[in-house]
Amino acid sequence: MTDQRLTTGALLRYLRGNTTEKAILQVVGIKTIDSKTDDSSTATKRYRLMLSDGKSTFSSCMLGTQMNHLIDDKSLKDNSIVRIERVMVNAIDKQNGRVMLMIYELEVIRSDNERIGDPVALPLTDIINSSSNSNRLEATNDNHASISTATVAAPPATNVIRQGSKALPTLDDRNNAQKPTGDNNRAAAPKANNAIDKERIINITTINPYMNKWVIKARVSSKGQIRNYQNARGPGKLFSCDLVDQSGEIRATAFNAECDKIYPLLEVYYISRASLKPANRQFNALNNDYEMTFNHDTCIEACDAGEGDSIPQLQFNFIPISEVANREPNTLCDVIAVVKSTSDIQTIVGKASQKEFHKRDILLVDENASITATLWGKYVRSFDNNSLELRIKVGDFNGRTLSCINSTLICEDPTDTSRTAELRAWFDREGKTMDLPDLSKGADIGNRQTPFKTFSQIITEGLGLSDKPDYINVKALATIIKKDSAVYMMCPENGCGKKVVDENNGTYRCEKCSRSYKNFKWAYMVSAEFSDSTGSQWINIFRNEAEALLGITADEFGNYRMNQNESIIDDVVGKAMNCERIFKLRAKVDQFNDERKVRFTCVSVSDIDWASTSRRLIEEIKQMESIQN
Repeated sequence: MTDQRLTTGALLRYLRGNTTEKAILQVVGIKTIDSKTDDSSTATKRYRLMLSDGKSTFSSCMLGTQMNHLIDDKSLKDNSIVRIERVMVNAIDKQNGRVMLMIYELEVIRSDNERIGDPVALPLTDIINSSSNSNRLEATNDNHASISTATVAAPPATNVIRQGSKALPTLDDRNNAQKPTGDNNRAAAPKANNAIDKERIINITTINPYMNKWVIKARVSSKGQIRNYQNARGPGKLFSCDLVDQSGEIRATAFNAECDKIYPLLEVYYISRASLKPANRQFNALNNDYEMTFNHDTCIEACDAGEGDSIPQLQFNFIPISEVANREPNTLCDVIAVVKSTSDIQTIVGKASQKEFHKRDILLVDENASITATLWGKYVRSFDNNSLELRIKVGDFNGRTLSCINSTLICEDPTDTSRTAELRAWFDREGKTMDLPDLSKGADIGNRQTPFKTFSQIITEGLGLSDKPDYINVKALATIIKKDSAVYMMCPENGCGKKVVDENNGTYRCEKCSRSYKNFKWAYMVSAEFSDSTGSQWINIFRNEAEALLGITADEFGNYRMNQNESIIDDVVGKAMNCERIFKLRAKVDQFNDERKVRFTCVSVSDIDWASTSRRLIEEIKQMESIQN
């Protein structure tokens, strides 16, 4: 079919600056562009198109990555007819005709079509002349700059940060070394070289690596901590921040010297001359194809008072909690919810680093679902029944959960959205008493993700024998608790956790730390047999879980044992053995002396919620009835 008419001459008009025209063009070639990112697994494909308007062809047309799906699903291919909805001209080297069309939006009118006409490549002279008129003023300014610096070489461009009309003290020493000569033209040269051209301000969503001159006006919406790293080139440091304007947001990173200069800034700024590259999705989940790196040539200038009022503080794209189940793990999502409950602060010791980390779980709810969010480090604080706006990472560790990372954003009790007031009214009216579906695999008996099993089912189904651990909920009671080995003397050094040896001289030796201490800490390491109506299993229980089972701290238990208060220890153990509870277990196979054995570790202990248990049993009965029928 060749009855489709193309918009003749549209390509040349685009190059001359008429980018509002919605031209009908034909794709006569598609080429995949190799990514320059180090990690090919996280690289985003780029495609360059050759377009035809029936008379001429132009091969430097870059397709926006948001349109990649058209090629992936084969809607866009050779000879397809398209309508250009949004395009921008990027003049890379105007004098030599290096100009590129950035295609951000297009509509495929017809996927399969024959070649229309006999177009020829747009002449280089036309490309050069097309950009000369629109850039005449810029060329004039460049000539003036060259005249003013004819008698003295301009200093190399360096990182410039300006606060209002005054430069902050972060200029390179080479600028300070320039001595005034009394020549006004010479004195003005460095300022002209480092000045930000506010006539070039464009939206964040528009900038790309193929643009050589741009300025954005953006607000720093969030900023991570300065982090140290070590690689083959030696030690270094970096920090990342998120920039936002009316159109969208972008991640920016500064390294080493630029890290120290730029980190104190946290307002609205004009930014120019930063490097752009495809976003690394392993660390950056913002809704932007690119990310920015501040370098020695970057210019940052503070906006005057009131200039940034139109720029939002943050840009959220909220989804309901129920939608989190459809999001891929390790991606970011924006959620608005009410905190229904919070756990106590827990201390976790990293296996590799042996460092202590503080965490707290909070249960987030909206009208349709609930989910557990884990807060770490600086985010660990109480949020009792508060409304929260969060940008947080989706995880799949033992279920669909949310977890804080360095770039997490938390806004407490926001008041600027109608959604916040609506959600708060719902929670106060009925939400606090509703039993909602839980997307997480927490210790709650009503949890619908972690399966409930009997001990006989665990053995029959071979749970724990795969490469990855299995997590199971069991309703059981402790029938045997080895009280003599329930606690041990632990190294007092933070992050160690190893057993110490009593040297019988008032000191305690830690072989890992190669030190002797005058004191120690008691720590739980309980071995207990749990039983249900189908069988029994030996379980290892540590720290917080053992404290929840026995009802006293490790220090209290250890002191009773040291003082030989056996009657008190017997009472504590007896109470723990006579109480049926829900135990969440981790089953993982270990190999010792060529023998494979599944070891069970208790990861949480909770009291039985009989209402939720009844609902679960009724649901299981209905499922069995449907199988029999």
